[in-house]
Amino acid sequence: MRPPTSETPSPPRAERPSAAADPVLRRTAWLGWGLTVAWAATLVVWGVVEPDPYAHGWRLVLELAFMGRVVSIADGVANGFGTAYLLVQTGVQDILLLLVLYPPVVAACEGLAGRGVFGRWLEGLRSTAERHKSRVEPLGALGLWIFVFFPFWSTGALVGGVVGYLLGMRMRVVFASVFTGHVLSVLVLLFAFDAVRDAVAVFDSGLVKFLPWIVLALMVAIALVTRWWKGRRAES
Repeated sequence: MRPPTSETPSPPRAERPSAAADPVLRRTAWLGWGLTVAWAATLVVWGVVEPDPYAHGWRLVLELAFMGRVVSIADGVANGFGTAYLLVQTGVQDILLLLVLYPPVVAACEGLAGRGVFGRWLEGLRSTAERHKSRVEPLGALGLWIFVFFPFWSTGALVGGVVGYLLGMRMRVVFASVFTGHVLSVLVLLFAFDAVRDAVAVFDSGLVKFLPWIVLALMVAIALVTRWWKGRRAES
């Protein structure tokens, strides 16, 4: 049998199973849901056993979901949440979100997203990842790690996972880069905000309570300045 030439087309490669049929993706989603239940139960028990301050952990969960890990960790550190709790809450929450939502996001990337609010949200997530893809691509897995490590808006574990998928990375490479980048970022932020809290307390202990809002205001200011600068460059 002669080797393929320019006149003899190579046999087509096997297509990747669709998100709905891939057993690995299904197991990933089930693992994510199981770990999410265990994680939520742990936080609830923690809040019952030691209600001050852990009964207010739900606030950190919402802050992480809607405002990012920087604000969530700043609030936790400022209000006396222990390092172990913040590692369990902040360090694990985005990882669980990736495990649960990676399969439906892959389906959205394949054009199989359902309709309704959830389907539109998945499409928006895919579009966000598309915008960041060119920044990550030159460095491959290292670029993905850096993308997840630095805690800017739209650079969380879930978006990082989608970027890795869009770049054609293997699932284990995507998850290894995202997991390590996210957890190490959380550790660095914990130590950084601990140092900031101690420094602020030297001058005014009451100011520590406003730490998360100071951080949020700085993030908004940086985002506005960046947007203004990009618009100015586009006009010139």
